Amino acid sequence: MKKIILGFLAVLIVFSLAACSSGKEKTAFDCIQESPAAKMELPDGKSTYVDSEIASLRSLADLRIQPSPLEPADSEDDWIYRIVFNPAEKVTGTNEIIVSFHKAYVQLDTEYYLPADGVSYDSILKWAEGKFDYFLK
Repeated sequence: MKKIILGFLAVLIVFSLAACSSGKEKTAFDCIQESPAAKMELPDGKSTYVDSEIASLRSLADLRIQPSPLEPADSEDDWIYRIVFNPAEKVTGTNEIIVSFHKAYVQLDTEYYLPADGVSYDSILKWAEGKFDYFLK
């Protein structure tokens, strides 16, 4: 009887581990939704940290953007707004997620995103502009 119970428990453990490991890996957008803090930066060097009102910035994950098949022609340094989620100065034990807003696309770490069909890029820049106006001015 002991062997049957141990065998059953072994099978149960194997199935449990398989179920856990087959779970969907978190995306950068999932990590943004869970981020406890962010650093907002402007090209002129102005910056601020956001933690108590971070939910306002987490809505970035709800913007309707999709991966771009092509790499943009401008330089990565030509950004208008930048948000660093999980900044190392405030959050330990996680990776920073850098989101840069450019003139015609969004860069999330090393990936490039364009607006989804039916969404104007101006509305995405307006979202960023509104957040920066609120937190930096």
